[in-house]
Formats: sequence, C-alpha cells, structure tokens
Amino acid sequence: MQSNETAREYTGFCLDDTYWPQDAINKNQLFKKGQRNVGSRISYNDTGDWVSFWQQYFHYVSMEFGELHAFGSWGDYLHQTNWEYEGLVSMIVMRDPLERFLSRGKCGDFHGTLASGDPTNETQALYWEYANSDCADNYALRVLTENSECVNGADTSTLCLDSAKELLKRFTFILDQSCLAESMAALGKKLQLNVSASGFEGTHRRHNDKSIRDRFGNDTLYDYVRTRFQRDIELYEWSKRRSIVVCTYSGT
Repeated sequence: MQSNETAREYTGFCLDDTYWPQDAINKNQLFKKGQRNVGSRISYNDTGDWVSFWQQYFHYVSMEFGELHAFGSWGDYLHQTNWEYEGLVSMIVMRDPLERFLSRGKCGDFHGTLASGDPTNETQALYWEYANSDCADNYALRVLTENSECVNGADTSTLCLDSAKELLKRFTFILDQSCLAESMAALGKKLQLNVSASGFEGTHRRHNDKSIRDRFGNDTLYDYVRTRFQRDIELYEWSKRRSIVVCTYSGT
C-alpha cells in the first residue's frame, strides 16, 4: 500500500490496524460491520464504500496470493468483489506456471526448504515432493477459480478453468510477468502516471541459455509437472494474449 500521508509500501492480505493511520481507524464506519481489516470479505455492494474510503489514505492496495485460511478460498473472496465499480482500477500480473514452479513461488515450506536455483541431483527428491503438493497444484488457477475444490491436478475440469477466465475478464488490466518492465511502462502511459520500466527489469530472471525443460534437469519431472499443471498453463496462455503488452518471450 502507498499512504498519502506517509510513504509506505506493504504487500499482504490481512492488513490490520497496524497499517492504518489512526484517524482512518476512527473514521472507518465499515469496521462497525465486523470487517475489522482490509482482508475481511467485502461484499459486492460494499466495494464502492471501501474504495471511496481507501482512496483518502492510499494510492493503491496490493496483494500476494499465498495460502488462505481465515476466509476460505481466494476465489470466493475475489469473485464477490465488484471489479466493475467505476472508481476502481484493477490489475493482475500473470506468470508462466513452470517459471513459478522453478522459483518456488509462495508455496508453504517449500519456499524456504528448496535452495535458490534450479533443480539439481541433490534436490530432485524435494522438487518431486513439491510437484505433488496441494500448494503447487495449478497454483494461479486455484486462486482465481470461484471454487478451489475443483482443482485436482491433471483431472482439473474445464469448468474450473472457465471460472478463472471469467474473473480475469473483469480486471481492468492483465500484465504478463515475462515482460513486466514493458508492461508497467505501458500501464503508466495508459493511466497517465509517471511509471517507467526502470526498476522492473530484474523482477523476471530470464535464463536465455537454457530452455525450461533443461532447467528442470529431469525430463520425467518436467513432463509430470506440465501434465499436472495443464489447466494452469492453459489459463496463462489465454491470459497473456490479453495482456496490456503481448510479450514475445515464451518459456513454457
């Protein structure tokens, strides 16, 4: 978040009182409805009230979609938001699922137990465990579909995929992380904001000397992950054609 009063950046889900100016806490009548923090469920009809309130204090709100426990599935939370509200501009960054897998993402303990870098002979067993984890299973699709229980590895249904697509259609902008710098510059131009590509070049590390298959270091593991994450890959391929910048890089 970026505060209008004190420059501050925070990325997360449950933003409690710690990250609010005191007068915001005092003024926010929405707290009286039992919605004690930003991460609480916001109904479709409440979206406008929340946006109007936030805009007094923050330039933007950002979220990283990690594991969600207190409020159910992310899809349940995201699908009920009024993304069409005229005072709201929304943006989502999509990523190649195989690139995400190799980066270890935000996937529970694996983010810490897997050493930085691509799979090696020493870490193959851990990567197999990671590939079979519930956390890694069609990660973005599980976040974006309305009912995450439809996600089931290679047996994930097309209805599950279609639900995620319908949500993405409601966002103002889609960005492809494979060319994030160019996409941010285009977004700034579109919104007439002072945003340049500078500072975003290093957020997506390209391994131009190796294909993603080679980076896996194990064809069996690569083929298994591609099969298990097939719906997530289909969602990414669909979304990148709708990105504000259609990137030329294609790792999958």
